[in-house]
Amino acid sequence: MNDLGRNIWIFPDAFLPAKGEVYKTTNHGNQYSHESLCIVNCNTKIAKLDISFLFEDKDPIKNYMLEILPERSLHLRLDKIVINGKIMIPRETAYSIILSSNLKIVAQLSRLDTTSNYNSFMTVIGWGENV
Repeated sequence: MNDLGRNIWIFPDAFLPAKGEVYKTTNHGNQYSHESLCIVNCNTKIAKLDISFLFEDKDPIKNYMLEILPERSLHLRLDKIVINGKIMIPRETAYSIILSSNLKIVAQLSRLDTTSNYNSFMTVIGWGENV
């Protein structure tokens, strides 16, 4: 068992900006505004994740489940989460994220905003707790 990280991560300030204008990159194609939940599994076992998205004025999206292989990272694009054929995270809406894992992991939230002539990038480590 690895001692790096926490079992629960909370990100109170999430906000998926409007799609915005294209941000041209050389190796990864064109990018638009998005958020990514970046997760590292330093363990030698699969980490099983359970993610909930809480909103100010509508019911939460709970139990979005996925796994990260041992000693791998995941950059989960939150603008591409689809459940039952529908994109679940609305743009231009404030929300919060609760990420739970059976193993200790490390997590951060990153945001690319391409809605103005001056693109901005933000990243933050969340609040971590152990259960």
